[in-house]
Amino acid sequence: MTLDFNDDRTCTKDVVLKNVRYALFDPKSLQDNAFSAEFLDMAVVFAIVDTSNPYRIRYKIIDAVDIVSLDIKLNEIMEAANENCKKAGYNIMLMEDTISEITGTEISSNAFCPMYVGTNPERILGASILMYETYLENLAAQIEDDLCIAPSSIHEVLIFPLSLVQPARIIEIVRDVNRTVVLPQEQLSDSAYIYHRGTHVISQATLKKPDDLTCKENAGE
Repeated sequence: MTLDFNDDRTCTKDVVLKNVRYALFDPKSLQDNAFSAEFLDMAVVFAIVDTSNPYRIRYKIIDAVDIVSLDIKLNEIMEAANENCKKAGYNIMLMEDTISEITGTEISSNAFCPMYVGTNPERILGASILMYETYLENLAAQIEDDLCIAPSSIHEVLIFPLSLVQPARIIEIVRDVNRTVVLPQEQLSDSAYIYHRGTHVISQATLKKPDDLTCKENAGE
């Protein structure tokens, strides 16, 4: 059976397990019946993704009611979400290469600080790349630097060499973009994150005080 968001009869256990993935959301954006777990200051949820129409990819969060009504065990949906994320894959590309891929126009850049985009091939719910450390590890090894990560939306993250940016400034930019550009339902976080290649740990960077441009880190997994 093919997934059709306009027909609830297609949302069977088998279809859900075939299409479910992990996704990261702002906990404040979730409904009370959402089935979620903490990841730094974000929430990990299960979401089914309909990729049947490449020009209109859609997603739906699987909540606790769905899991119970479809008789899906937690270990089943966790294993399926992980496998489907790995199967879809993620990529990290320079911003100019990403723009070139989307527009078909060659873009050159001599920027002092390179900016990378991390997401999945569909560019839908791709911020979950943060849950798969291998991609961050490989980029950090390639540029020989730790990483400063900006959650630009639930669909992608922006990544900078840590030695070339101030995390506090990145936090300011993220907050400004969230206020002025990103749709409320697609905002992920007002924080920035630091990936340390030596310890393989990603941590949340927050301002010590609202008007203070120095940061503190809250360690994650």
